[in-house]
Amino acid sequence: MSEKLGDRLAQYRVTLGWTQQELADRIAVSRVAISHFEMGLQLPSERTIALLAGVFGIEPVELVANTYYPPAKAERLPPIVARYTVIEHELALLERDLGWIQRIAHLPHGHSLALETLHGWRERLAQLLDTTLDRRSERQLQEAQSVVRRALGEQAARRKG
Repeated sequence: MSEKLGDRLAQYRVTLGWTQQELADRIAVSRVAISHFEMGLQLPSERTIALLAGVFGIEPVELVANTYYPPAKAERLPPIVARYTVIEHELALLERDLGWIQRIAHLPHGHSLALETLHGWRERLAQLLDTTLDRRSERQLQEAQSVVRRALGEQAARRKG
């Protein structure tokens, strides 16, 4: 049995904790367009399906599978889409750098390299936080700032010890 595409879109949106406006901002459409998609009053284009799939972290075909989305349109969907935001990318890089800091801790200049890297991340995270409009991203960035603060504290303790 086929599900209504609008119901599926609403379900993904609600699961992520986004308002219609937040989702609309992420894919550069109006809140009214999102409302119309969810109520089944308007059918998203192939481009919009690709954008929605990307922000939901799935492939376009997966988003429309077993829905009333027209098969002719579904055939024209790209098989894969970009799924990650700039913030998600930056947080992945931060995680990589934190692992690197742990590995260089015993080296002669490891402490100074770690401090330089952590101070750079503190600055970068503050810049990202100043420019983000998404509450979920704000929470992720605030958590990352806490991680960097703790790491800076550990470096200070290591230097004293």
